[in-house]
Amino acid sequence: MTSDHRTAPLGSAIGLRDMHFHAPRFRDYRWLETNTYSFTIPEARIGCHIWNGFRTNLGVVQSGITLFSSDNPGAGAMELDYSDQCNHLPMPPDSLTDFSLANGLAVSMTKPLNEWDLRYEGADDTVFDLHYRGLCPPLHISETGTEAAGLGSIKYGHLDQMMAITGTVRLHGTDHAVNWPSWRDHSWSPRPEGAARGGYASDVSANFDYGAFGDDFTFFVQTTQRWDSVDHAVVDHGYITDGADVLRLKAGTGRFVYNGNWSTRSLVYELEDERGRTHIFNGEAVSFHHIGPTVLAVVRWTNESGDVGWGQYDWHGNVYRQQTTKPPGF
Repeated sequence: MTSDHRTAPLGSAIGLRDMHFHAPRFRDYRWLETNTYSFTIPEARIGCHIWNGFRTNLGVVQSGITLFSSDNPGAGAMELDYSDQCNHLPMPPDSLTDFSLANGLAVSMTKPLNEWDLRYEGADDTVFDLHYRGLCPPLHISETGTEAAGLGSIKYGHLDQMMAITGTVRLHGTDHAVNWPSWRDHSWSPRPEGAARGGYASDVSANFDYGAFGDDFTFFVQTTQRWDSVDHAVVDHGYITDGADVLRLKAGTGRFVYNGNWSTRSLVYELEDERGRTHIFNGEAVSFHHIGPTVLAVVRWTNESGDVGWGQYDWHGNVYRQQTTKPPGF
């Protein structure tokens, strides 16, 4: 993929071929193909990540299903609502359009590149029945770069897509209705395991943040956070869905305020879209999960008009770097 895709219609870089496994680098054990789904239940402050990593050269799948709603900024594994972490599942067929894993997760594409059904039958009377509908086409990273795209730490195969999600989640026997937009992604590249941020450069943090004000307006940003200062980030990729329109971002910045345990407590994004409009989103994290050196959180967003939205921030921070680069007044 090249930067020429920025002049083509958004969504033109991804085709049905990308719903199958990509040819891996020959015998490279690090080759990883990911397929991730998420959902948010605002009224319960629940966030969920369904992360699947396919090691196609090794023939195994890592699948992690994580639900969290703790308002403790330092929340870790013992405060999760639900966790199912499997590391050596057998590899399914080569298509991600219709696959099942041995942990009870099944995903089926019902409308090419736009709609999916997801079902999970877990432990302790925990079941997901969800429908995902694209609010935009799947967008390749080559299509969504801002003026700062060259600073981005993700430079390989990667797509993401904001989704309208409906259905039911039964969590330990209690049913929750799901009816809020969230995000999915799919990536393919050599990525080793370990503490080096999944194979990306250790001198940056790649954050994935998003918010929705109903199905009619959402935003998604990827940010690069350098460690000369930990309280700001540059938006290197992202987009806005505004009704039926999908808009590129021209530029953007993020500013972060931390809790004492290195969780991002609040954040502000200022984004300029391709039409020259400026959008300001103020976020307050309301539930947290620390995962390795990073943090996931459900975020309550407000815009300039005072409208309330919901979303999440993902993979925020790098505690190893934060411990040596403290923000002013910390």
